[in-house]
Amino acid sequence: MLHQDRNHTYDLAENLPDEWIGHGVIGQREADFLALPLAHRLIEAFDACIKSGQSQRLGFELADPIRRRQFQAQLLPDIDGVITIVTDVTEERSREAAINELLREVSHRSKNLLAIVQSVAMQTARHSTTIQQFLDRFRGRLHALSSTQDLVTESNWRGTHLQSLVTSQLARIGPTALGNTRMTGENPVLGPNAALHIGLAIHELAANAALHGALAHDGAGHIWVDAKLSSDQRQLIIEWQETGTGPSKGRQPARFGTMVLEHVVPLSVGGEALFSVDADHVSYRLSIPADQFSA
Repeated sequence: MLHQDRNHTYDLAENLPDEWIGHGVIGQREADFLALPLAHRLIEAFDACIKSGQSQRLGFELADPIRRRQFQAQLLPDIDGVITIVTDVTEERSREAAINELLREVSHRSKNLLAIVQSVAMQTARHSTTIQQFLDRFRGRLHALSSTQDLVTESNWRGTHLQSLVTSQLARIGPTALGNTRMTGENPVLGPNAALHIGLAIHELAANAALHGALAHDGAGHIWVDAKLSSDQRQLIIEWQETGTGPSKGRQPARFGTMVLEHVVPLSVGGEALFSVDADHVSYRLSIPADQFSA
């Protein structure tokens, strides 16, 4: 807290910011110990306070050896001059900046998620022949996205481990799916974008396995999910191998499911995919670049 007489001279100074201590504030005016830009702003606020009889506020920064600190000055008119109360608001401003950044991030990711949902709805409708078929397929894909979103949210938007993502999607199919699935290799943290799209790919593979493949015939088949890094460590290669698919030889997955696996997912994560269906085997190989995951 400081007090100035009507000639701008400081006659009281208590609990000053560290940067002002040692300047001999008493008996001085603003420009005697402050940088000129800040001194001029305080002079203008002082004059406005005296003239209008109204309090004035201004914010300013001071640099210490570690960081720039932010302050709020409130000037109050007094019979003999002006009282100035200076408050360190560095932490408050930092929290506000963090909250604003978080809100922008949430808004951005929400828009992305809504765009994905809209695309899934349109494509599911395009490849459905009845309303009930559309509802069943869209509901499954929407739940798949929701399940992945829960994992991403629980990690404060950092992403989710690959094996947790696979387990989450298979659990929605039923206990047989988990019991007949083996996961090996790397277990990286997938970024939010990669997690959403790879989760959708796992859903398409698992749903198709439950309808036509390894999980359809009394659980006679097996699924193997493996992940490994490329030799240069710049790509993650995820492989889904499905054997014992039973009598549905030469089967073909739904057209939208195939498009998701071969085009939508790799395009969305900046990677490449290869999907094949043989008489007794299903194979899906997805490679994603290093900016979509962390070890």
